[in-house]
Amino acid sequence: MACRVLLTCGLVAAMLAISSAIGSSPSIVAPAHLSQSMALRGSSMKLRGGSDPLAAVAKPTTPIEGQKPGTSGLRKKTRDFMKPNFLANFVQSVFDTLDEVKAPVKGGTLVISGDGRYFNKEAIQIIAKIAVAAGVNRLWIGKDGLLSTPATSAVIRSREGGSKAFGAFILSASHNPGGIDEDFGIKYNCENGGPAPEKVTDLIFAKTKSISTVHSADDFPAIDISTIG
Repeated sequence: MACRVLLTCGLVAAMLAISSAIGSSPSIVAPAHLSQSMALRGSSMKLRGGSDPLAAVAKPTTPIEGQKPGTSGLRKKTRDFMKPNFLANFVQSVFDTLDEVKAPVKGGTLVISGDGRYFNKEAIQIIAKIAVAAGVNRLWIGKDGLLSTPATSAVIRSREGGSKAFGAFILSASHNPGGIDEDFGIKYNCENGGPAPEKVTDLIFAKTKSISTVHSADDFPAIDISTIG
């Protein structure tokens, strides 16, 4: 298994340098329209100490009330999202839904970015670890975790010469104020760049009400989203 992490600035991607964290130099390739990408080879790469950075850890959880997404996704107070497992439960429920509808998650490409409000950077790390555990092969992340909703949609729909994303997690509460005591939001956009349809959000909500396990690649190194390599 391989996982590529790409930091994008607009539609340009650059290598995320984490070779010091993994103790080896990964192979580098340059697909069209991407400046560089990093491949993490699960068969040969180990973190210091011998652990596999792509290994999924199954962690027990229980359903959390109030996770019904609308057209604009799930919006709550930032402190709600910061509670243990609140975000992880919702993200895992999305991946469980994608598995049920046969979305091309395993070996696929996922976009993760947001509008930069409070908790954006921490949320990206949580989502990335769950995505890796789900078998996602490439993560496209805006520099500093920033991509507007229209820009993210355009990346999903218009990417050429490389891997096409199967979807995106967008971290935004639109015009609602941001801050630790204000609002945060997350929504999943599908392969057409648009918000998940109601039949999908209904499935996601159903999964949030029965979830028992979160799968996360906890040893996956934290992504330095501030640096373009």
